[in-house]
Amino acid sequence: GQGCYPFMPSRQEDFHSVKLCPNIMIEDIQFLHQRIQEIHPNPYIYVSKDAYDNALKLTLSKVSKELTPYQFSMCVAQFLHGIQDSHTNINPRDLVFLKHSKSYLFPFSVRRIDNKFYLQKSVQNEIPLGVEILSLNHLHVDSIFKVAQQFSFMEGESIEARNEVASKMMGMIFNVMNNKYDVECKYKTLQGDTVKKTLKPITVKAFKKLKNWYAEEKMYHFFDTQNRGILVVPTFEPRSLKVYKRELDAFFANVRANNCKEVIIDLRDNRGGLIRAQEYLISFFNTAQKNHPINYLYKRSKFDRFSLLPFYQKKQFVRRAKRVYPKGIISQEYDFYKKEFGELDTILYDYIPRNRLEYSYNGNTTLIINGLSMSASAMFAAWFKENEKGKIIGTPCMGTMSGTFGNSATIYLKNTGFPVMISSLKFTPQSQSEIQKTGILPDVLIDLKLEELIQKEDPIFKFLNIQPQSAKVR
Repeated sequence: GQGCYPFMPSRQEDFHSVKLCPNIMIEDIQFLHQRIQEIHPNPYIYVSKDAYDNALKLTLSKVSKELTPYQFSMCVAQFLHGIQDSHTNINPRDLVFLKHSKSYLFPFSVRRIDNKFYLQKSVQNEIPLGVEILSLNHLHVDSIFKVAQQFSFMEGESIEARNEVASKMMGMIFNVMNNKYDVECKYKTLQGDTVKKTLKPITVKAFKKLKNWYAEEKMYHFFDTQNRGILVVPTFEPRSLKVYKRELDAFFANVRANNCKEVIIDLRDNRGGLIRAQEYLISFFNTAQKNHPINYLYKRSKFDRFSLLPFYQKKQFVRRAKRVYPKGIISQEYDFYKKEFGELDTILYDYIPRNRLEYSYNGNTTLIINGLSMSASAMFAAWFKENEKGKIIGTPCMGTMSGTFGNSATIYLKNTGFPVMISSLKFTPQSQSEIQKTGILPDVLIDLKLEELIQKEDPIFKFLNIQPQSAKVR
């Protein structure tokens, strides 16, 4: 038989049968470790250095024998997962797209309810929604979930959020694990019958063209029949920050004009983005006009946010900093910019978040979160909880009261070319003197029920009795 590959084989080869030689995998893990030490501001915040070093030794031991590219990706995922940093990971979606463009996949999503997995969405719609998925080809659904847990994001010890994200990722994980063309799906109907059905996949190229598969990440708002303003913010990374601010201004101008009795902020599935966008939303609830001090822990490297500035922006930054030096935050940033690679620095950003309306809402407020509320949205949830702005409803989010990592840099492993994200920055509220590991818990825990999945009902909107005034929905 064919020996191991001393390089990453072409995408024409089977991801699950060809073997990689140990030396190139060992070199890739050592390279990954070096990059983490070079880029990451502190990989030992949630785990001890001893635990990290032991995980590194274990990973090097695992790759000391021939492994398939899929098996090697699992080793990388498990090692990164141990850091417990939601911004340092390997994305299984990238692994799927590393396959040849004519490779086939079966897009679907499930929801985990009472430790069972129910179909929520399928690209072909050949199986009824709400059926319990038992297995796909030779893979039992529990085994897919366990692999998804290893690839899932996790900030600190946010176990509930990790499991929610893992169930969301299972469709993509299956397509990483699967090496067959047809997909034999075994499921249990709503009447309790067990059925097997063979399904046809689609090409990766066709999947990339599906415009309706992923939810549109566009902020919107509406008002309900009880004169409550509902603001849905699916991301803090808008295409245009100016447009984002203008839309928030419009919403709160209507809230003020209508004298709304309550404002409901929905941050479900908001995976974060710009801190400035998150702080602009804070400004509308900062009734006491308090400062919002955040410590930014930087590590100087060729991957930090100053090094990655385009040439003309870097030139502008240096010119502005020299003009006001040594005053202001920009001067502190300039001091950091002049440091040698590898040096750490903490800069305190301390100011009052403000909006152009000079308005802050003082009525009842409710925040909705779930396991995919992470990064900047988890920071908003922490500020909301710390300042007792109102009730939090939903499921535990992917974040702690101690801030989050961010500004991930993408590196590519030298031999296999796997893309890996590594955090280059840590945000910590100044009020948090100690690192907390547990996730932010809602005041009212509400998760999806099977009948709501089948009826396509929103369990939280149902709980809050939100009935939109259709004329005002946009």
